[in-house]
Amino acid sequence: MHASTPHRHRSHQLVRGGFALAIALLLALAGGFVPVRAAARASIIAAPSPCRAADLDAAISHQGVTDTTLIHVGITTVRPDIECTLMGQPQVQLFDAQGTLLVESPPPDPSAGQPVVLSASVGASASVRWSNWCGPQGATVAPPPIDGPITVIVILPDDAGQLVAHPRGSVAEEGPLGGGPPCLATDQPSQLFPVKPFEAAPGTSFGAPGSLPFYVAAPFFAYWRAHGGLAFLGYPLSREVEARSGDGKTYTVQYFERARLEYHPENAAPNAVLLGQLGREVHPADPPVQARNDPFFTYFPETGHNVEKRFLGPWGRGGLAQFGYPISEPFTERLEDGKDYTVQYFERARFEWHPENADPAAQVLLGQLGRRLYIAGAEPPVGQSPASGYCPETQGAEATVRVRSDTPSPRCQKVRSGQHLRIINNTAQPVRARLAQIDVTIAPGGEWADDRPFGTYLAPGVHVLALSAYASGGAELWVQR
Repeated sequence: MHASTPHRHRSHQLVRGGFALAIALLLALAGGFVPVRAAARASIIAAPSPCRAADLDAAISHQGVTDTTLIHVGITTVRPDIECTLMGQPQVQLFDAQGTLLVESPPPDPSAGQPVVLSASVGASASVRWSNWCGPQGATVAPPPIDGPITVIVILPDDAGQLVAHPRGSVAEEGPLGGGPPCLATDQPSQLFPVKPFEAAPGTSFGAPGSLPFYVAAPFFAYWRAHGGLAFLGYPLSREVEARSGDGKTYTVQYFERARLEYHPENAAPNAVLLGQLGREVHPADPPVQARNDPFFTYFPETGHNVEKRFLGPWGRGGLAQFGYPISEPFTERLEDGKDYTVQYFERARFEWHPENADPAAQVLLGQLGRRLYIAGAEPPVGQSPASGYCPETQGAEATVRVRSDTPSPRCQKVRSGQHLRIINNTAQPVRARLAQIDVTIAPGGEWADDRPFGTYLAPGVHVLALSAYASGGAELWVQR
């Protein structure tokens, strides 16, 4: 949409409660002021201030419903520490790629619905319905095609500003809005009319193309959006699960491709959502080293490691809160795709150098540690039961089986004959592994690894390891085939 596109912005200013305020003043002057009213007035004064467009983000989804298109508008705060009040029915305007106004809903109505207090845990949603698309002027038997994707402008009530809405990333929806509803009456204009005003909406759903979408609660979604979104955290891989973190405590977590988001209710905002220390879980911290006498490296005395300049720039975009301190020096490692890369581990991430990418912005990538740990020990995606044969296969030289208290039973995992096997017991009960010539019991919190390829004591090919939990506690790992 062109910046010069004129948007018709209408607003209504309503004065509410004037009569009630006059009555309250008369009662106060007459000595009849009621304490309950005083408390109520104090609570109104302390309520969050009205939302402004600069504090908000808008996303849309849409679906065809009975010869019309239903457009859902989701509003969330841009930072988890923002709280503000939103109320009413927004105006929605649709523009084509050339900046031509296609259709618009009635002006914003600030009196519709009930107030919604937006925060890190609560968003808002409203809906409009688009009907009878017969072209911008109507009166055509066959409406002309709409040129390119449609831009959706959301105009907030009470002169709070306007937002350019972006499509939510979910394969359950149809991607960017394009086309239009059927033309039903050429002598009637196209209409975009309100369905419901803003109401509380605690979360959203989205997922990678070609995969199932996952519901992401508002606290996690606000953090995801405010801390790099897809580039830094990736798509969600799981629903919320209970898992033990590095401090030994159990939290509500959700796995994303490059991270694990943890909800810490004991912390005040904006620290209620933290990133799991996946870097430490995948690569325990290396011993500290001396600072390098090299201007291309920056030394972190907190952990005793040097960060190379090519990694320091991307690290600075997320900093300590996003990535943590370095726990290794840059070194060469064979990654999940079987290729060697220069990498450096941080407490919450792995930075990878990809010189094969022509775009300089894509030469430093974050490793998909969330995917690696999720596949190794988390629950399977929605709709895929472990009993129905969901068996992930890890890449690289080592196959890690991570047994956790929330690991479903039965559970299976594929291991190739050329891989080395590592079993990590993150439960409070012993885990017994019976694998051909191997019969070991792994203590709670312990791990076991074999430096021999799996095919040394089993036939070549891909084998399936099955995990079954004991009713009395603990689990047993064995070769299914």
